[in-house]
Amino acid sequence: MKTAQATLRQSGYSTAPVSTLLLDGRPPDLVLQKSLNTFAKRHHLRVWKLAKTYNGQEVWIGAATHDIATMNSRGATKWTHRIDPHVDRERDWVETDLLFVGTGIAYADVDRPAAPRKTSNATGDEIVTDGKMSVVQLATSKTPNDGKAAPALSSRP
Repeated sequence: MKTAQATLRQSGYSTAPVSTLLLDGRPPDLVLQKSLNTFAKRHHLRVWKLAKTYNGQEVWIGAATHDIATMNSRGATKWTHRIDPHVDRERDWVETDLLFVGTGIAYADVDRPAAPRKTSNATGDEIVTDGKMSVVQLATSKTPNDGKAAPALSSRP
């Protein structure tokens, strides 16, 4: 019902369900979405923590997609989203945001020679990629050492 209301009002739906994608049979440890001003468009980020470490640091991997439209499913039984077929744009957007806000401190684009350059997802959307994966080094978190609470945000007049 909420989906239908958001569609009819042409508004966002910030708590809309996100489909579960599995990695090695496991659902993501963290799922984030950024709703835009319409139900048809939103950004998704799914993140899995690996049991491995690299140079003593935790390893997290993610998958990002950008919903660009809604469509009826093949059997016309439910609504689904179409994603931007150029998935590298969303990868680069996440990488740039992490670096811009200071959460990411370094990155490298790594070639994946075995990755298909053109494929399709479960709903038949075409997916096009350059086959690269972004590796982003995250900054270590800083905790205040003086024991004082952070100042509360106040609204501006």
